[in-house]
Amino acid sequence: MGMHINDEEDFQTYLSSTINDKLNGICYPFLIIDKIKNRVAGSTRYGYLNSISEKCEIGWTWYGINFQGTGLNKACKYELLNFGFENIGFRRIQFSADQENIRSQRAIEKLGAKKEGVFRNNYIAPDGESRNDVYFSIIKEEWNEIKIAKFAEFV
Repeated sequence: MGMHINDEEDFQTYLSSTINDKLNGICYPFLIIDKIKNRVAGSTRYGYLNSISEKCEIGWTWYGINFQGTGLNKACKYELLNFGFENIGFRRIQFSADQENIRSQRAIEKLGAKKEGVFRNNYIAPDGESRNDVYFSIIKEEWNEIKIAKFAEFV
């Protein structure tokens, strides 16, 4: 996410920033609920909302350790992609991951997103280091094929 949450104060700063960004139309955050356990599992969002270009980025996603590797992320991403393309009318939905975060890159590729390239010095990490991001996308014209190939269990 480009930030570290180490204590309650960090978490409150994260929440305040997220709510402020939502109020300013920059993002639309979601809580992720595990319906089986009836617990909050994490959070994600549509970010970098651009209504003129009909695009956004899905990201800023995190899950509690007990919810990682459970399939919840795939189900969540399906709902975000499906709603984004079929209800909102996005033409492009992008994803990004730190260049060194191979696990996230692989997860994004498993969704059917196409790797587009590396954005060098794309953000500054909490430690002040410049970081590179790898960008991926799915476009509207690809969605039906990807939906069937990658998300058949949800269709």
